[in-house]
Amino acid sequence: MAMTKEMKKKIKWRTIIVFCMMVSFLVPFCVSLYNTMVRDGDEWKKRSRKIAADSLMVLPVRGNILACDGQLMASSIPVYVLHMDFQADALQRDSFLAHVDSLSYYLSTVYTDKSPAQMKQHLMTGFKKGSRWYCVGKRNLSYVEMKRVKTFPLLNKVKCYGFNKRVNRKLPYGDMASRTIGGLYAELDKGGKSGIEKYCDSLLKGHPGLASRVKVAGAYREINDVDAQNGLDIVTTIDVNIQDIVDSDLRHRLAMSEAEYGCAAVMEVATGEIKAMSNLKRLSNGSYAEGENYVTNGHFKCEPGSTFKIASAVVALEKGKVDTSTIIETGNGSWPFYGRTMHDSHANGTISFNKAIQQSSNIAVAKVIDNAFKSNPEEYIEALYDLGLSMPLGLEIPGAKPPHIKHPSDKGPNGWYKTSLPWIAHGYETDMPPIQILTFYNALANGGKMMRPHLLKAEMQNGKVVKSYGSEVLKSKICSEGNLGKVKQMMVDVVEHGTATAAKSKYFKIAGKTGTANQVYHSSVKRQQLTFCGFFPADAPKYSMIVVAWYPKKGATGAGSLSGATFKDIAEHIYAQSPLMQTAPTMRGDTTRLLSPVTKAGDRKSLEMVMEELDVDYHKSKVAGEWVRTHVTDKGVRENKVIAGYAKDRVPDVTDMGLKDAIFLLENRGLKVYAEGTGVVKSQSLEEGRFINKGETIKLVLR
Repeated sequence: MAMTKEMKKKIKWRTIIVFCMMVSFLVPFCVSLYNTMVRDGDEWKKRSRKIAADSLMVLPVRGNILACDGQLMASSIPVYVLHMDFQADALQRDSFLAHVDSLSYYLSTVYTDKSPAQMKQHLMTGFKKGSRWYCVGKRNLSYVEMKRVKTFPLLNKVKCYGFNKRVNRKLPYGDMASRTIGGLYAELDKGGKSGIEKYCDSLLKGHPGLASRVKVAGAYREINDVDAQNGLDIVTTIDVNIQDIVDSDLRHRLAMSEAEYGCAAVMEVATGEIKAMSNLKRLSNGSYAEGENYVTNGHFKCEPGSTFKIASAVVALEKGKVDTSTIIETGNGSWPFYGRTMHDSHANGTISFNKAIQQSSNIAVAKVIDNAFKSNPEEYIEALYDLGLSMPLGLEIPGAKPPHIKHPSDKGPNGWYKTSLPWIAHGYETDMPPIQILTFYNALANGGKMMRPHLLKAEMQNGKVVKSYGSEVLKSKICSEGNLGKVKQMMVDVVEHGTATAAKSKYFKIAGKTGTANQVYHSSVKRQQLTFCGFFPADAPKYSMIVVAWYPKKGATGAGSLSGATFKDIAEHIYAQSPLMQTAPTMRGDTTRLLSPVTKAGDRKSLEMVMEELDVDYHKSKVAGEWVRTHVTDKGVRENKVIAGYAKDRVPDVTDMGLKDAIFLLENRGLKVYAEGTGVVKSQSLEEGRFINKGETIKLVLR
């Protein structure tokens, strides 16, 4: 139908009406936009800055780092910084001036760097300026101190203060394994700086939340808009008891010899779990503290010395170049190789290959490898690679040094020479961090199966495992069964009759090898790296271990007398405490009875389950109860007391418990726990059975 003139006229007027309506709405909008952005722009910018300032980031609590049994190794402890708001509506001038003297006196008992007069002057400065959130003192206050400050004059009546909550990283065991655990940057947002703290930083740090600061009843309060998500807890493979043994025995031997540096690591043979890792350096006062991570990096260029002869022996045996009975002429202490003379402190004339390893003859091992592979050195080097000696291990320690074994194709000043083959054969011209040698020896102990050494066991959130880390096989077999048996017997002979008799134990057999490497040449001053690496018990290996000492000054004539003796000390003490290897009398104290496991007070069902798993007789009390104390007898473990099951509003008795169980019981009742020392709980600040005030702090002393 054709559009008439009348219809066109109606459409025209309708369009005009719609346009006018749109203009009528648009004009006020433009005026309002102009007023907001131009006329009142400065005011709105001030308001936006205030809103932004009142939007606060809520930092999450960094996750804990735990030992393999759940004991705390690194934990986040809340601390508080006191600020005063001298513009608070509730704060009156007369009231402040009336209380400032007494307030200053009490604050000076907390902030001891200021006298009462100095504290008063400090407060008056903030008051006269009308400062908001004026920092009273930079010292971090504990939870107990924070609660005490709230009771001080003026502060107990007028809400004119606030606490800025921060988180400090606490290591309950102090310096022990601190290099492995790692550290944090001073700036919290940077997170982990080294060790596990750095490797697991993304898991530990969590995700921040957001809060608003609003004014309620004359005082500012923070209200969470988005809750912070706390970090995950990381369970490590570290065994606190083994770590303590390693740390203590290593310190003792290093101090006796006045060595400048030392390290030791213990690995569980079947799984590759690192049970202890200690890295010590000598301080100016003669004591020792955790230094760099020598286990993963070594010190200087880390040539393994004679511990590498075991790798050469495996290659020579596997390639059929030698047998344990092969006879070798070693001369009288020196032998020329391509214009360079090799010296041997264990000159033995004509000896068997077995004797050469037992007595650690440089010349014998160098001659065997040189004679067998000089026409094709690549065959020897690539056989070493096949043993996994140059394989990256991926240990959870950032910055770990990779191993290096030079290849005949290498050029340049540090490249291949004719002398390289005999010198590599007995442990020089390589760079092998201790962890690399330990991994190889662990494979020998594990029937030829090479496990990846690892420090992480699980990730946990709110006490529940969210991810477990299993063991990883790097190589299923590094050599034949027959040759493995020969090498293990040679390592036993090293300890029983050779260079490591100082490592010999009368309780069980140890297999291992010494290694002495000179790190400073052409000097009258000896700068030696002394190593012993091995495993125990030799007939059924449970743990492998490496001990390295650098630059001893007295008492150590070789690797056996220092590192080997340290190995024996550690092995015997671990053996004495391990319920899985109780086949001999205890090495500590009474030697007339068999070893029994050490038990703590704790959860009844868990104790019963563990004793059943270990096949230890467990004698239950007839009294019902969830938590018990036990004692060890020559017939097993016996319950001697059921811990009173107090109601949730009463303080329980946690003495004789481990820290994990004690914290579980106390924090579930609303108490804040402050622990001091290591071991088991010996005393608690709040008496058992008394009523609990929520948020109250209880101090535990552990020994």
